[in-house]
Parts: sequence; C-alpha cells; structure tokens
Amino acid sequence: MQLKQIMTTDFHAIPHNATIQEAAKMMRDHSIGLLPVTENGRMIGTVTDRDITVRAVSEGGDTGRIPVSKAMTASLVYAFEDTEADEAARLMEDRHVRRLIVANRSRQPVGIVSLGDLARIAGNDSLAGEVLREVSKPASP
Repeated sequence: MQLKQIMTTDFHAIPHNATIQEAAKMMRDHSIGLLPVTENGRMIGTVTDRDITVRAVSEGGDTGRIPVSKAMTASLVYAFEDTEADEAARLMEDRHVRRLIVANRSRQPVGIVSLGDLARIAGNDSLAGEVLREVSKPASP
C-alpha cells in the first residue's frame, strides 16, 4: 500500500519567516505536534512542539519575534506519496521519527503519515509496534 492511500492530507505547513508563537498557536489550534517549514512552497525543514520548547522557549526571548527557522530541524525526513508503507516504516525506524512528511515529486508537502496511520493498514499493529520500538530506542552516539 502506498503512502498516498494512508496519509493524513489535513495537515498544515508554516512559512520559515513565521514566528515561533504563530507555530505554537497553529499546533494548539489544530492539535498537532509537527509542521513542515516551507520557503516559496518547498520544504526546508520541520518544527515540532519539542523543537519549540527545547530550541526557543528554553533560550528565552520574544517568541512573537523569533522566526520559526531558528527552531526548526533542517535535516528533512520525508517520503514520496508513491512510497510503499513498509519502506516508509523502515525509514521511520532508521531515522527515529514518529511522523513522516509525505511529499510530491516537486518536494512539496502533501500529507503526513504517523504510527497510527501505519497501525490502520489492514490492522497491521505489528508494523506500527515494530516502528515504535525502534524509534523509541536511544540514538547511537
């Protein structure tokens, strides 16, 4: 099964020059914890609720003035919409991510796949369980 068949298409992205405060409000309003960060419609990174806490709030400063690009993770982990679910699961395991951005071939975000999405695939709890075990392991130094 391809990611385009299981991904959540109701997602939100944020421009790189939006503020940390705007990102936090978007996350709160939509009950989400990950936002693709874009510049001119293309992904340049991601920002999570944890990134905001660890990289911005803990440093102090005015979150209404700090751009989201200062807290984002620039190393993108994503898969294309025609990627098979088991291949995406391996990528999530290898890169220790619980949510994976899904992009079209122009590298524009079109959806998000989570562990819950993997679990819904024909009741494949074992696949989601395996990914969760792997992403929960501490990263090797």
